[in-house]
Amino acid sequence: MERNYESACKMAGQLYGNLLQRESDSDGFEHAVSCIVNGTATVRALVRTICVSEEFREKHVMNQTSNELARRLMINMYGDRRPDARRVKLLSLQLLERDWRHVVAEVIDSELYTTAHGDDLVPIWS
Repeated sequence: MERNYESACKMAGQLYGNLLQRESDSDGFEHAVSCIVNGTATVRALVRTICVSEEFREKHVMNQTSNELARRLMINMYGDRRPDARRVKLLSLQLLERDWRHVVAEVIDSELYTTAHGDDLVPIWS
């Protein structure tokens, strides 16, 4: 979906602010705006890229138990404010047994994510 420049700038700012809790750097901002305006990547694809990045790992994955990370993924990516303990445990086990980046990418590619955010909204990591 092509977007106008103003809308793309807003989305690019949300990508950094909502997911990395910082202002964007100029190169990253320009790349995100270009992808969104030209339709070369969906907002969801940019969310996925940021959420499997080293910076995201350092800010949100390190020093978290797998259970806490699973709970936060369900809250922030699925919009599930009161995640079921059984589902948290299943996701937690995946995080323990597999590369966290693959698990996070699968969460973002899931139907539950689509229901909460579609391809064009940026979730807020809190």
